[in-house]
This record gives sequence, C-alpha cells and structure tokens, in this order.
Amino acid sequence: MVASVTGAVGLALLAAVSTATADAELITQRFLKRLQSGDVASAKRLLEGDKWRAKPSGGDDVYFAYESGQEPNFAFLIGRPFEIGPLSIREGRSDWYLLDGTVYTTVTAPLRFRADRYRPFLLPPPLAFGRAMAFVAFVGFTVAPEREHDAFTLRLRPSVEPGLIQPPGPRVAPPPPPPGPPGARPAGAVPSIGTTLGLPVARDPGSVVLPTGERLSPEQLTAFLPRLAAITLELQVTRRGRLAAWEISLFHFTSATIVTEKGEVVVGVFR
Repeated sequence: MVASVTGAVGLALLAAVSTATADAELITQRFLKRLQSGDVASAKRLLEGDKWRAKPSGGDDVYFAYESGQEPNFAFLIGRPFEIGPLSIREGRSDWYLLDGTVYTTVTAPLRFRADRYRPFLLPPPLAFGRAMAFVAFVGFTVAPEREHDAFTLRLRPSVEPGLIQPPGPRVAPPPPPPGPPGARPAGAVPSIGTTLGLPVARDPGSVVLPTGERLSPEQLTAFLPRLAAITLELQVTRRGRLAAWEISLFHFTSATIVTEKGEVVVGVFR
C-alpha cells in the first residue's frame, strides 16, 4: 500500500515536471516573439504582477525604452529580427509544493543575430550617453569592447543616426509655494528628482573627435563599431499555485558575443 502511494506521488510529480517545462517554454517563446513583432503591450502582460514582484518606480514600461535608463533593457530587441535558439530549462518547486503548487523554472534562451539581417551596434559608454570621445579612446574600445560591462543593453543600438532616442522633455518649474502670513520666512524650494534617479540617461550617440578636431560621420562610426552576434537571456518563469497563470518573475542577460575587426569576443553581462 505504501509503495503504491509513493509510486502515485512520484508519477504525479513527474507529470508536473513535464507540464512545467512545456508551459515555461511556451511563455518564454511567446514573450520573445512578441518582442520580435513589436507588441510591447502583450509582452508586458506576461510579466508577473506587483503582488509578488517589486517593480521599478516607472513601472514595467522602463524595461522597453532606452529613455528610461533601466538596465537590463529590451529596447534593442523590439520589432527586430533575431533567432531563438534551443531553450534549456531547470525546474524547482516550493518546499510546500503538494500544498501550494508553486513551481519555479529557470529558462535560458540563446538569441542570435544574423549579419545579413540585424546586428545591433555596441557603443562605448561615453557615446551611448551623449558625450564626446577622443578618437584614440574610441579605437581602444573597438579593439577590446569586453572591458566595458556597464549599462550593456542600453548601449546596444539598431542605428547611430540621430532621432532614435527622444530627448528629455523640458523641465517645468514647480509652482511657487502659497504665501505665508505677513512676516513669515519664505518656504524653501523643494528639490526636483530626475526621472531616471541617477541612472545613465541614454541619448543619441555623442561624437568621436579626431586629433584634427573633425568628427566621425555616422557612416564612419558604424564602420568601426563592434556588433552583437549573440546574447543569452535568462528568465524565471513562475506559477504560484496549480490554477494560477505562468508569469515571468525575473530576467537578466548573462553573456554576449560581440563581433570586432579581430573576430568574436565574449562579454559577461552583469545583472
């Protein structure tokens, strides 16, 4: 009797694992295909709600726009062609799985970019955030882009032409405080808080300045810049209860392959 019960439990768990793997793969594929098609609204609906997941102050919109300064960022994937490689899935369950039915899966998705279709440019940090850069420093970056890890996905751009990133809107002065009673000291001004809260603000590329003072044109810039050949996305897809929907609760990029004039180099992408 005990053996039969144990066997039944084992079969139930095995079936749950198989279902979890299939469902996690389906959600991941659906999310990536919605990014490919540019359907950001539908992609956001696959993210876990704020009951379980801490959201940035700007909400989930910040993950899909360069202007937010949020890293990691999916803006370089939206509406762009890329190939989704075979997914690998690791599954874990809550300690109280038989009671709460909570399943966690870690899905690793390799994404590849074909040279004849779309390979994003990787900008050095100064250019990505609108600053000028000396030609010598720029060449040093193009030779060894793997040395720069900060704000990696914010620096991946489909183009270096101006107009990709919207400039920040005009700052509106706060209204003056209401007047106090006669003789009262004026109230101090309330400091404003930037929309990116200190995060780097992505901008159209700054200029590369030659020793002569001339600047590289966009065409010359693209001839030097390294390009993205592959990147690995890791997501956690979670179901918090047997009748609950599967949702994406965490995500980050783990590594990327960059094409330079010297060949391919692997860059570690930090969370």
